[in-house]
Amino acid sequence: RESLANMVDACEWEQSALLQAYVLSRHGELEQLATAEDSAAGPRSIAPFVPCAASRLPHIFRAARLTAEDVLWDLGCGDGIVLHEAASRYGCRCVGLDIDASCLTVAKRRATALGVAGLCTWLQCDLTILPQGSLGEHVDKLAALAKSDVIPAPPSVALVFLTGTGLVRISQWLHREWIDAAHRLRLLTCVESLDSAVDYTDPAGLFGDSNELDWEVCHDHARWGVFVVPPFKVTVDSWRLAGDPPLQLTRSDADVTVPVHLPAILSHAELQLIHELSCRYMTPSQEESTPSLFDLPDDHAGFHASAETALHGLSEHRVFYLHSCSDLATEACGLPRIKEKLVSAMRAHDHWGLLKGRDVNLRSFEYHVYSTGGSVLDPQHRDDGSLLTLSILLSLPGDFTGGEFVTWQGGQRIEHALAQGDGILFASEKRHNVNRVSGDRRSLVLELWEGPRNHRNRHS
Repeated sequence: RESLANMVDACEWEQSALLQAYVLSRHGELEQLATAEDSAAGPRSIAPFVPCAASRLPHIFRAARLTAEDVLWDLGCGDGIVLHEAASRYGCRCVGLDIDASCLTVAKRRATALGVAGLCTWLQCDLTILPQGSLGEHVDKLAALAKSDVIPAPPSVALVFLTGTGLVRISQWLHREWIDAAHRLRLLTCVESLDSAVDYTDPAGLFGDSNELDWEVCHDHARWGVFVVPPFKVTVDSWRLAGDPPLQLTRSDADVTVPVHLPAILSHAELQLIHELSCRYMTPSQEESTPSLFDLPDDHAGFHASAETALHGLSEHRVFYLHSCSDLATEACGLPRIKEKLVSAMRAHDHWGLLKGRDVNLRSFEYHVYSTGGSVLDPQHRDDGSLLTLSILLSLPGDFTGGEFVTWQGGQRIEHALAQGDGILFASEKRHNVNRVSGDRRSLVLELWEGPRNHRNRHS
């Protein structure tokens, strides 16, 4: 895959695949709809229908600072995926506008299936002929235009995910709606920004001022192709000072994130020190204290903590909790320096922003020993409750066969080729596995979370 420097944004791979599936590969089919007045492929449409990339959704919600009190409008909502997720996650009211009748049929059906139909209103209309005041005091006129019996509440947040041409076509109307809004309306666009959008179908527009309306846009989420216009008379600096909420990822969100490969994150000397210290303190006495899988506590928390400890004591896959050993907490042993170096690397490479705005602690610092037959094959294995996980291969690849570190992307297995000392950083809730090992595979694992610093295992 190409580097982010050569991409529009970090969601480009997924968004481009959706463009291919919904537009480019359906050229003949869409041509037949070219005269349909109620189609995104028709003459009244200002943008083709392409669903929003799933990897972009949590960043839209974070950038919007969405809460249950908000009313989110999506101008050009397509199949409604953004509004379905917003209603499901935040419980906010949602209103979707689109010209495409078939898209709105799908949106209504999915809202019902997801149990959020009561929070969602869908209006079929042409965005280029909306009356002034549609997002404010004259929302009733919009409802009448859309032939809707429901008059929705005006938006506090409006998402406009259109092409540059589409944004330019409605920018004058949108600018006036934003100024006149009595409820501090904030605007979001995706991929294209209102301060630089260009109508490429208009030769004159290519050489004009792309920001003649003087939009003041916050580009803090540009990595994810999300741009924010704060409420009228709120400067970008003031908006930034208020701060964004921490990023919230569902399991589905985590599954579409792309891990970061960190080559040679540990030196040979550091690898040797970790191995020597771990072998010294990973004694038989630890194994004798390991609980039996047939004698676990009844309470929920105690059961999971003891079950994990019991599993990590099996000969095929043993785990030593480095953070549980007081001798390894002394600066003299050298391990704390390595730990802090790795935690700093996790922070530096947190491209998702999972740690931003959070008070995080080290949940677990683990030394894993896989012998023949050892593996992590649970198809739903995740580091539940943690934010970021770093896994580092300590062994030489020649010391074992199998044992590939695996993540999942779009339902496909991705095997990550790691050299000794290489790390892979990923969202903790992302599915991951270790293939069955033959030989001796050793690794170091760190997890960060919002809970208290642990002193025994992952749970206490």
